[in-house]
Amino acid sequence: MANEELRDSAAKRLGVSAENGNLQFDRKSLLAGMGGWLGVVETILPSVLFGSSFALTGEALISVALAGGTSALFILYRLFTRKSASSALIGALAVGFAAWLALREGGQAVDYFIPGFITNAVYGSVLLVSILVRWPIIGVLVEVLRGHDMSWRKNRKVLTIYSAVTAFWVGFFSLRLLVQLPLYFAGNTELLATARVAMGPPLYALVIVCTWLMLRATVLKPR
Repeated sequence: MANEELRDSAAKRLGVSAENGNLQFDRKSLLAGMGGWLGVVETILPSVLFGSSFALTGEALISVALAGGTSALFILYRLFTRKSASSALIGALAVGFAAWLALREGGQAVDYFIPGFITNAVYGSVLLVSILVRWPIIGVLVEVLRGHDMSWRKNRKVLTIYSAVTAFWVGFFSLRLLVQLPLYFAGNTELLATARVAMGPPLYALVIVCTWLMLRATVLKPR
């Protein structure tokens, strides 16, 4: 059971499906990797509401209430439908933290996006460390799905490929920070909200597609 859950988690993160060690990629698996339609809307809608509300009203409280309230509704839906209570709890803590940052004394509306910066920095750092210690995470996920042991790490060519693909993901999270942090420090709340949407599911989907193409052309290439 634990192995099945691990493989399901690995497949979703890579946007693929796996059966008998064979990896497949299609629109269905890509959507699953993005959290399904619910996950896509859950990611985009709060930022859209936050940015548009702040642009119209200039009021942090109203903007936070709309975005935070929408996120809370999604969290409650997950709880009531029993769609990963742990994810719902983490989501609730993140929303609460974001709201507190924006509404605390001395806080600004743009502070609502700070948790996203932290998340991207953590993911990027973990992936980078995995490359440095020669355990590239993308390689680990792929080989778990293929039902292989970790002997691939002894193959320098394969290790280099997986390190490069993992580095591609490091670049993805770094790009988000490089684009969005200057907007944060400039206090450009509306443009930052727009960037969050554009660099959310749309860019994430593109990264998954590129990852699949790189893997299919190298380690998954039929021999």
